[in-house]
Amino acid sequence: MSRHKLIPADTMPLREALRGLRFLLRRGGETIVDTLNVETLPKPASDLAGAVLREVEGFARSVDGIASGVVKTMLGGQVAQSALLQDLVEQPQSDAAFSTTFYVALTAVLHRLGAGSVFVSEAAARQVFASLEPHRAGVPTPSYAADLTLRLLETRVIRGTTAGQAALESVGLFAVILWLQSDRTDADNETVLTAATDMAVALATDINQAFGKRDAAQIAALYAKYVPHV
Repeated sequence: MSRHKLIPADTMPLREALRGLRFLLRRGGETIVDTLNVETLPKPASDLAGAVLREVEGFARSVDGIASGVVKTMLGGQVAQSALLQDLVEQPQSDAAFSTTFYVALTAVLHRLGAGSVFVSEAAARQVFASLEPHRAGVPTPSYAADLTLRLLETRVIRGTTAGQAALESVGLFAVILWLQSDRTDADNETVLTAATDMAVALATDINQAFGKRDAAQIAALYAKYVPHV
């Protein structure tokens, strides 16, 4: 009998699907709540509508629980908390490690910016990072980081934003890639991510201007100037 080596299953597509379902349930529930005032409906319609909303909310919580059990991903979960962009670039087939680290960090940043209800695509982040692999050579430069950031923006790793949240996309992306380039340890990892977020907020005008023009040189200059100060 031939013996086959077992290959660990890639759970990223399942995580992405669960997150997408969770997002749709949450967004759908918010839409219903925003457009339907249950209290004003006559009985028994109000009772029925209330029951439906409770079912949707309960289902969404169930999906949250399933996703939490599958993902098990916090800062410092399956990927070293202090992993630098340089570390990730040097690893063979590191697109999976990058996308997991990126997803966790960007989700945390967007929550801090008040945009925690949007959808972050780990799959899109992985695809973008993998597409840059042939161009890697040595230590990632600010130009490489700028190119990576713009591709993440253009691939729409952040989805489902409202008009008000859309302005936070470039700030959130800049904060995470800034953080990935910063020198840090496991102990100060979250503190540095917070500092990178605060710095990106302070630089929002310059960041939005550079992203709006898709000016990779200007974004690279911002990274070169501010990475040492995070």
